[in-house]
Amino acid sequence: MAKLSELIEKIDTEAKEGNRKKALLMLEKLLEKVPDNKQLLSRKAKFQKEYRFEKRIIALEEKYGIATE
Repeated sequence: MAKLSELIEKIDTEAKEGNRKKALLMLEKLLEKVPDNKQLLSRKAKFQKEYRFEKRIIALEEKYGIATE
């Protein structure tokens, strides 16, 4: 099994690449094995907030017809 630090690095990479939903799913699986880890819980909260903002921006862009590239 990979080290916790390696898994966290992989999750962070996914989030930086814009795959916050995948990063959140990975965090959920990791939290099942390491419950109540403050570092993971804070990352989860951060990524959830970013994901909500991302979805909100996309919805506004669709509503007002702004194309993204």
